[in-house]
Amino acid sequence: MYFYRSKKQKLYDPELGQHVSFGIGVWKPFAAAPVLFIPDVSSDGKAVRRLALRCTLCQLDPLHLWDVVEDFIG
Repeated sequence: MYFYRSKKQKLYDPELGQHVSFGIGVWKPFAAAPVLFIPDVSSDGKAVRRLALRCTLCQLDPLHLWDVVEDFIG
Protein backbone atom coordinates (compact mmCIF):
# COMPACT_ATOMS: atom_id res chain seq x y z
CA MET A 1 0.00 0.00 0.00
CA TYR A 2 1.21 3.51 -0.84
CA PHE A 3 0.21 6.91 0.50
CA TYR A 4 0.76 10.00 -1.63
CA ARG A 5 0.76 13.50 -0.22
CA SER A 6 1.71 17.00 -1.19
CA LYS A 7 4.35 19.00 0.64
CA LYS A 8 4.61 22.78 0.76
CA GLN A 9 8.07 24.11 -0.03
CA LYS A 10 9.64 27.55 0.27
CA LEU A 11 12.07 27.86 -2.62
CA TYR A 12 14.37 30.46 -4.08
CA ASP A 13 15.01 30.98 -7.77
CA PRO A 14 17.27 33.74 -9.16
CA GLU A 15 14.57 34.75 -11.66
CA LEU A 16 11.48 34.28 -9.47
CA GLY A 17 12.97 35.14 -6.11
CA GLN A 18 11.45 33.50 -3.04
CA HIS A 19 8.30 31.55 -3.84
CA VAL A 20 6.07 28.79 -2.52
CA SER A 21 5.66 25.59 -4.45
CA PHE A 22 4.28 22.13 -3.75
CA GLY A 23 5.93 18.78 -4.31
CA ILE A 24 4.45 15.30 -4.23
CA GLY A 25 5.79 12.28 -2.41
CA VAL A 26 4.90 8.66 -1.87
CA TRP A 27 5.28 6.79 1.42
CA LYS A 28 4.80 3.22 2.55
CA PRO A 29 2.82 2.81 5.79
CA PHE A 30 4.85 3.68 8.90
CA ALA A 31 7.86 4.85 6.86
CA ALA A 32 9.66 7.97 8.03
CA ALA A 33 11.11 8.83 4.63
CA PRO A 34 9.35 8.83 1.27
CA VAL A 35 9.95 6.15 -1.32
CA LEU A 36 10.09 8.99 -3.86
CA PHE A 37 9.62 12.76 -3.65
CA ILE A 38 9.30 15.11 -6.61
CA PRO A 39 9.81 18.76 -5.61
CA ASP A 40 8.42 21.92 -7.18
CA VAL A 41 5.52 20.33 -9.07
CA SER A 42 3.20 23.35 -8.97
CA SER A 43 2.39 26.53 -7.08
CA ASP A 44 -1.25 25.36 -6.96
CA GLY A 45 -1.36 23.49 -3.68
CA LYS A 46 -4.98 22.42 -4.06
CA ALA A 47 -4.27 20.81 -7.44
CA VAL A 48 -1.25 18.92 -6.08
CA ARG A 49 -3.30 17.71 -3.08
CA ARG A 50 -5.98 16.43 -5.48
CA LEU A 51 -3.32 14.68 -7.55
CA ALA A 52 -1.88 13.04 -4.42
CA LEU A 53 -5.34 11.86 -3.36
CA ARG A 54 -6.03 10.42 -6.81
CA CYS A 55 -2.67 8.59 -6.78
CA THR A 56 -3.43 7.15 -3.33
CA LEU A 57 -6.94 6.03 -4.27
CA CYS A 58 -5.68 4.38 -7.46
CA GLN A 59 -2.63 2.93 -5.67
CA LEU A 60 -0.33 4.23 -8.38
CA ASP A 61 2.95 2.33 -8.50
CA PRO A 62 5.75 4.80 -7.62
CA LEU A 63 7.52 3.77 -10.84
CA HIS A 64 4.89 5.76 -12.74
CA LEU A 65 4.89 8.91 -10.60
CA TRP A 66 7.30 10.83 -12.86
CA ASP A 67 5.08 10.14 -15.88
CA VAL A 68 1.95 11.22 -13.99
CA VAL A 69 3.63 14.44 -12.85
CA GLU A 70 4.83 15.18 -16.40
CA ASP A 71 1.26 14.73 -17.68
CA PHE A 72 -0.06 16.89 -14.83
CA ILE A 73 2.36 19.72 -15.65
CA GLY A 74 2.05 19.37 -19.42
